[in-house]
Amino acid sequence: MIKALVFDMDGVIIDSEPLHAEISEGVLKELGGQPAERELYEFVGVRNEEMWAILKERHKLKESVEEILALHEKHKRRRFTEEPIEPVEGIPELIREAKSKNLKIALATSSPKFLAEIILERLNLYSFFDILIAASDISRAKPDPEIYLKAAEKLGVRPEECIAVEDSYYGMMAAINAGMKCIVYDNPNAGNMEKSKADYVVASITEIDLDSIIG
Repeated sequence: MIKALVFDMDGVIIDSEPLHAEISEGVLKELGGQPAERELYEFVGVRNEEMWAILKERHKLKESVEEILALHEKHKRRRFTEEPIEPVEGIPELIREAKSKNLKIALATSSPKFLAEIILERLNLYSFFDILIAASDISRAKPDPEIYLKAAEKLGVRPEECIAVEDSYYGMMAAINAGMKCIVYDNPNAGNMEKSKADYVVASITEIDLDSIIG
């Protein structure tokens, strides 16, 4: 029996991949890098620490990863605090429906916790979440199952009693490796990905039918 929904954030709660790519590209250019077209999209689902370690070497940036992360955080705070954001279509309704069915709800994101909190607060969704697991809470990034195993543990349920909602290959594999079922939202901004291992694939969050899924 399904007792919990565990949501990825970027690309699922908010269609933020284009925003993150835009922000990261701006930071890279500010530091003297010359990003190739859509280069930043190859890091969908990858933690910022790992992304900037790669980009630092690739673009021969003189700043330390820590300095780059601080600049990146500054840009993200401004963008997500001061400019309009919208949830992915169907997400508020799905979360409210899950809560009405007494399902536990968690966030499992590779993004920093401060950003997750800002986004959920601005979308008026924060109060629906029982727990938030973010980049600072884990030592191994998706597709390692750590983030989903920790979410299940904190919720007090078994992984097999959870369904993850993801939009990236690494995220899908992290959930599956944890022993969870996985709904993949085929977000066009997440790029093409292998989805055959997903339990459900939807073109829109509005297609998710909780009654048929939770049993």
